[in-house]
Amino acid sequence: MLVAAIITALLVLAGSRYLDNKSDNSENSSFFSSQPADDKKNLQFVEIKNLVITLKSNSVKERYLLLDLALTTHDEAQSQRAENLLPKIKGIAVDVLTSMDYSEVRSMTVMELRSLMMERYQSAFHNINVTIPFDDVTISKMVFQ
Repeated sequence: MLVAAIITALLVLAGSRYLDNKSDNSENSSFFSSQPADDKKNLQFVEIKNLVITLKSNSVKERYLLLDLALTTHDEAQSQRAENLLPKIKGIAVDVLTSMDYSEVRSMTVMELRSLMMERYQSAFHNINVTIPFDDVTISKMVFQ
């Protein structure tokens, strides 16, 4: 009876640990280890807040676009490189968008604009022989005025 009780207790502990890991949506891990079995990428974000861009307009009044961007990186070193290159990254975004008409930008979806920006980032960094310091760009806020 004692052996059955010990085995039952161990199985309950192992099962509850397994279910806790599943409900946390964490990576595969061992029952007896607190470390994940696989060493997955740890996503990090470098934020660019309140990037104001003047757009071309057919009307008399000025048109502006306010953007908040998040650059997706996979480790601390890449995040630091992205932060060090923020002036270049902001400049590329401004170059891309100031050459566009307000109505053209306004008609684009967020995904289309994100894709356009990623293409320009990749092209610009390739032209200066520098590895792009982030994996993806996310537009977290887009306000037209």
